[in-house]
Amino acid sequence: MKERITYLFMQYYTNRCTRKELEEFFQLIHAAKHDNEINELVKNTYDEIKKNNPSLTYIDEEGKLVLREPDWLQEVAANQYAQPIKKRVLPVWTAAACLMLVAFGAIGLWRLKKGTPEVAIVQKFTERAEHKFLLLNDSTQVWLNASSTINYPEHFDEKKREVYLNGEAYFDVKHADKVPFIIHTGDVTTVVLGTAFNVKAYEGQQHITVTVKRGKVQVMKSDRVVSTLIKGQEVKIDKKEIHQTDKVADNNHAGAWQYGYLSYEDESFADIISDMERVYNTEIIVMNAQLKQTLVTTSFNRDIGARKALEILCRLTDAKLEIKNNQYFIK
Repeated sequence: MKERITYLFMQYYTNRCTRKELEEFFQLIHAAKHDNEINELVKNTYDEIKKNNPSLTYIDEEGKLVLREPDWLQEVAANQYAQPIKKRVLPVWTAAACLMLVAFGAIGLWRLKKGTPEVAIVQKFTERAEHKFLLLNDSTQVWLNASSTINYPEHFDEKKREVYLNGEAYFDVKHADKVPFIIHTGDVTTVVLGTAFNVKAYEGQQHITVTVKRGKVQVMKSDRVVSTLIKGQEVKIDKKEIHQTDKVADNNHAGAWQYGYLSYEDESFADIISDMERVYNTEIIVMNAQLKQTLVTTSFNRDIGARKALEILCRLTDAKLEIKNNQYFIK
């Protein structure tokens, strides 16, 4: 039991939980309210994380992440000079929520000072081969692509609307004068007032790509304006380098995946393969290292399936496709 809990904590901490593991994780949390051994394990884990992440969070009864100083800590502070002091065991859901905050450190920008209203943070995610539609409280529409995670407050404040994205999403932002809509993807920030655009920011891929379908978008990296885009334009930002590449993109390219089309223009073979693994929930092994860097321009309907899509890619790059034990190998 102890090993399993530790494993789930680490999966949760590193944002690698599968849907089943996440469900099991929360079931254990709620079942552990009267289990001293599990509570002690959680407390030890919490103490280690708290050394580098002093802010505290918890999950309310509806499963929402709430950022404020938890009641149990306030009670301890209030009773510091009272006798006797009753030892209080750390609730498991408090420590678990701390792990969530660490896993998505960007959420820390929403930290609140003591005495301010509570802010509930909503987290939505998709598995491989899964899409999800979200309607935010300001009427902004979001389409979340496969293997993606988005975090946002249940209610935006009056000055700005901020969300945190890991993966890919298409946004149709409700216009609001003087209330910018801000998407954080690591060091890259996209700012709009009201428009439609696509943001692609998967871990493991070299670039973050912003493509505008309607309106105007400002893209920044490390607080420096990289580009201001209008309808039909796209910017690719290298995650590691300062330089970036601006180019005009086909207007239909923005968010084409919503309609079942996989469209690429001068994309690396490796990044296209990563997309296909997410879209088709399969494993594709590229055995030629040089091939991974080859730039490819192509498009096809998702419904043709993984095999036919890979055959198209192989024809374009003079590569060879082999299938063994339901795995795809490209040479």
